[in-house]
Amino acid sequence: MRMQYRSISDLHKAIVNGLHMLPREIDLVVGIPRSGLLAANMLGLVANLPTTDLDSFIEGRVYSFGATKNTASFRSASDVRKVLVLDDSINTGGAMREAKAKLMACKTRAQFVFAAVYGLRDSVEDVDFIFEVVEQPRLFQWNFMHHGLLSKACIDIDGVLCLDPTDTENDDGPAYEAFLRNARALHKPTRFIAYLVTSRLEKYRSLTETWLRTNAIDYGKLIMLDLPSAAERRRRGTHARFKAAFYRQCDAEIFVESNLTQANEIARISSKPVLCTETHQMVFPTTRLRSLFNMRMPFDAFAFLRREQTMPEELRYTIADAHNRVKSRTLVTWLGPRPDGFVEAIEAILKICTAKSEYPIILLSDFHQELMSRAETPAEFIPQVHHLPSLSPGQYQDYVRRRYDLMLRKWAISREVTLGLSFEEFLAEQLA
Repeated sequence: MRMQYRSISDLHKAIVNGLHMLPREIDLVVGIPRSGLLAANMLGLVANLPTTDLDSFIEGRVYSFGATKNTASFRSASDVRKVLVLDDSINTGGAMREAKAKLMACKTRAQFVFAAVYGLRDSVEDVDFIFEVVEQPRLFQWNFMHHGLLSKACIDIDGVLCLDPTDTENDDGPAYEAFLRNARALHKPTRFIAYLVTSRLEKYRSLTETWLRTNAIDYGKLIMLDLPSAAERRRRGTHARFKAAFYRQCDAEIFVESNLTQANEIARISSKPVLCTETHQMVFPTTRLRSLFNMRMPFDAFAFLRREQTMPEELRYTIADAHNRVKSRTLVTWLGPRPDGFVEAIEAILKICTAKSEYPIILLSDFHQELMSRAETPAEFIPQVHHLPSLSPGQYQDYVRRRYDLMLRKWAISREVTLGLSFEEFLAEQLA
């Protein structure tokens, strides 16, 4: 089953979407330590309610609060009438049952409502309600470094376990060695990690191992890149490929990577999921040509009608046929190198799209006169670096990202069929 991941942003969204479940007369939110406190404080801020932790409530203490809080009905914990007891998630229900036992043993006249933001379908009996059903396996942004899955994980070092070196520190010399000795810890794991996989060079193994011991990081194997210099590493652009090659052949079930571009490439090459800490999202392998014939897309006629009603006038002109305008639009992407038979492959996909009543849009990274003259469908273009020699790498990246985003919005793309490189892979290749 695919790994379910929820970020702090997702937690906030789930709480906001679930506020309608709360009884209106809640006086106080009590969080179950530790991660339940995050959810409780977030809900308290959203619903304008005071909060406290479980032990403080039992001892009769409520956190201090500002004048904006809705506190007219009570002055201390002993005055509350109805309490929401909240945890971030519920699995076996043990923490919630322990909290209930503590509350039942204390002397209070308050009524309790028990809830969790995330829960399993069969865990509802332990609480009065859950905000969102998220089945196992699942992972949260606030606990991924304390999860048992680390024993089956590959973890990057720079950007995950410690801050990335600055440009000044990254000199492949004395400044970099000083960084390795004194790197600022970032995400501190509390469990055993199966593999540390880093594009740090093998010559820095001793310094890296010393830093890991100093920071009490327990791990199995340290996998490093065996190249003579950072300049050679940059020339080869092998960061993600090196990590993906090890991840693919080992028994790890997840890779934690700090860079989104590398995360996308690692997922593509390894065909395994990658957690990206730069964007706090789970990156899954890209769908490839071999699975196109198994694709299924839900048909929503009303969505197509809504798209038709809001379609810009210039797009109405581009798709002159009213029958085509109400079709779902599919982006057929081929970025990067083109092998022999590339035209025939795209034409085959265009026929599949037509048979499924979809309207295809072609996206290329170079002009191809034969294809553009033969295909009866619009073609878009993402320029390569050599097409824009006056732009710096940063300017080029910003430009093509904006161009790609505008193109998706312009055509209101419903799905994408990736035949060559994905957009992120293409961008990484160009910048390398």
